[in-house]
Amino acid sequence: MALQILCAQYATPNANVDVTLICQKAVSTGNDDIPVNNQFMGGDPDIGVVKQFGILYFLNGTLTAQTAQEGQTVDLVPAPAAAKSA
Repeated sequence: MALQILCAQYATPNANVDVTLICQKAVSTGNDDIPVNNQFMGGDPDIGVVKQFGILYFLNGTLTAQTAQEGQTVDLVPAPAAAKSA
């Protein structure tokens, strides 16, 4: 699996944090799930406001983008639909 993070942001309308390196470090150890929370992202950039997460990455040469809200987990390499129903 070739997974390269191009850009990742953890943000509110008032604050924005570049978390590209945090996400790249996580996937370099074989992890493909990104928990969208203050602990994983290295802190709370805007206390009391729900954060949004956006990530742009290459997966096996295909450019992919995903977004999520604080409290969710982003699966960068989701299982194929056939595997999920089995």
